[in-house]
Amino acid sequence: MDLKKVIGTLQKISPKLTAKIAFKFISKPKNRKMRSFEKSILVDAQKSSIKFKKFDIKVFKWGNGKKKALMIHGWGGRAANFGAIIPKLIKNGYEVTSFDGPCHGDSTKRKTSFFEISDLVKLFLQKEEYDLIITHSMGSAFTLLAMSNLKYKISQLIILTTPNRFLEFIGAAVIHFGLNPETTKLLINKVRNTSGYEPMTLKTSRFIKNIEMQLVTFIHDKADKIISINTSKKVSASVKHSDFIEIEGTGHFRMLWSKKVVEIIADLTSENHNKIALSE
Repeated sequence: MDLKKVIGTLQKISPKLTAKIAFKFISKPKNRKMRSFEKSILVDAQKSSIKFKKFDIKVFKWGNGKKKALMIHGWGGRAANFGAIIPKLIKNGYEVTSFDGPCHGDSTKRKTSFFEISDLVKLFLQKEEYDLIITHSMGSAFTLLAMSNLKYKISQLIILTTPNRFLEFIGAAVIHFGLNPETTKLLINKVRNTSGYEPMTLKTSRFIKNIEMQLVTFIHDKADKIISINTSKKVSASVKHSDFIEIEGTGHFRMLWSKKVVEIIADLTSENHNKIALSE
């Protein structure tokens, strides 16, 4: 069955119903299979659960360093995605916290949204002070929105790709279903009415301006097919003092366990690197 043909016919009959189906699509992430290194990192984790709205959220901690790091996965991801990076942070003296977002990983599987996950990130930021935050993909947008709302202060932020406009997220559904302008408008209205935010003006390049950061680094693959490197560059350009590292050969997801990226993060989070960077 050709999904786009079915949706094409349906939206001629009922654009409203089609927008509802598309909204459901962007409210239920597709969880990816776990790799061996992701499973092994969970074995070493201190596990707990917290209640958040209608969800049981699985929380994971590693290490007992004096410095504290928070890691936020992307849409369709999970805490274990950072399994190759976490040992490096522990070695550099960090206690690492991450979680499976609503409808992600081992947390409760129910309909969720971009904004709901941002609210969860905000909850973590209010409960604990972190020295380092590392984000991936849409997790960068969730986190920057939460940090912006809190006028958050952070010593170091590492962004492993980020979208800029929220409409890029909606665009995934538009392309997937082949939505026409009328149905797209109804989908945007549904997001607007259920979230309380104006999706047309939501930009991470705006969020990040409300955050006080000492060190911020963007890492993005030149050939990323999920999020264009140009989006991260736009966000980076809105920050006066930021470093942008272009990589290649890792793609969007594989960068999380790429030896090159893992070593870059190990260097960026080392005590010597931070001392030198802050003194410049």
